[in-house]
Amino acid sequence: MDMDLRGGNLKNGDSNGRDLNAALTSRCAAFRRFLSRFDHRPGASRAADPPASLPVRAMLLGLLSSRRQAHTRRLWARWLEPVMLRDPVLLSVADPLPGCIRVLDTAGWWPALSRRMDDLSATVQNRLDNRLAEGALDRVLASPEMVNWAEVLRDRSLAVLDALRTDPTALALFLEEANSHRMRAASTLAIPGGVAALRPLDGTDVDTLTAALRLSDGWRTLGGRAPDMEIDELLACVRGALSNDSVPPEAMALFAVAGLYTRRDPLLGAALRALLPLPLVDSAAAWLTAHSEETDGGASGLPVLGGSTAHGSDRGLRDLFEAARRSGQSLSAPPAGQLAPPLAGVMNASGTPGGR
Repeated sequence: MDMDLRGGNLKNGDSNGRDLNAALTSRCAAFRRFLSRFDHRPGASRAADPPASLPVRAMLLGLLSSRRQAHTRRLWARWLEPVMLRDPVLLSVADPLPGCIRVLDTAGWWPALSRRMDDLSATVQNRLDNRLAEGALDRVLASPEMVNWAEVLRDRSLAVLDALRTDPTALALFLEEANSHRMRAASTLAIPGGVAALRPLDGTDVDTLTAALRLSDGWRTLGGRAPDMEIDELLACVRGALSNDSVPPEAMALFAVAGLYTRRDPLLGAALRALLPLPLVDSAAAWLTAHSEETDGGASGLPVLGGSTAHGSDRGLRDLFEAARRSGQSLSAPPAGQLAPPLAGVMNASGTPGGR
């Protein structure tokens, strides 16, 4: 089908072409009417905006925010963002992954949690809606008011989760609801093996979520997401945080295993076990080793991401990496006073693959 771009006319002359041409003409006309509502006068101030331009400004702000309707969920999920995994391959893993939180999991956790927070989520959403009339979404979410509301949401979530974990009946209902929402969200995704391959969330995942929310305040100083870090960067981040006591070891363990699941390199697992000899890291590294076929070049089975193993200018990290690779054992534990008692559940995960 040949189109004359100068006049916007279709040359084939059939009815489908005329219909498409009419649709394009209509859309262009609507766009011209939209543009005509702006005040193009140089130096025009907001105070001097004509009445007709004010609805346009509100319309633009609405368009900027409309692609993310679950604003309160996004505010809450920012606590988990440093460790959330987006790799669809990890959705079809049949075994529980110790310390793993996928983006899809929040599609189940948030609706189930928010229903148990009385009217808190509705209050926060109303405040967000009011603020979005004045600014774009990202700026509003970063405002001091929304930072405070995020802390309230985190505290209330932990209160709900702590209560659920002592009531098996309530926990079962919570998991049923969370899995229903998660499955609905998964139906729109391309999951290896299909939706049927999606393992339901269980009590192990509740322990992981609780630990992550409780420890998430410590990740603020790290300035990035573990899944986005290269291997050397992740190892340097872990070692730096432990050496200056800026982040609790348990928080760094969750952060580190998020990077390990992203790269899926058993050699990285050995190095992390040397730096962080905690049950969670041991369990995650053991799971990865058990589910990977080791070869001279790395691992197969689950594909390795990131392209290469540890390398770079930090000779100390390279020596540690090589020593850990050769021994497979924890080489140097942090000082005893640096290791706080592990949290119940996920932080006490068994060292065996898939342990609960």
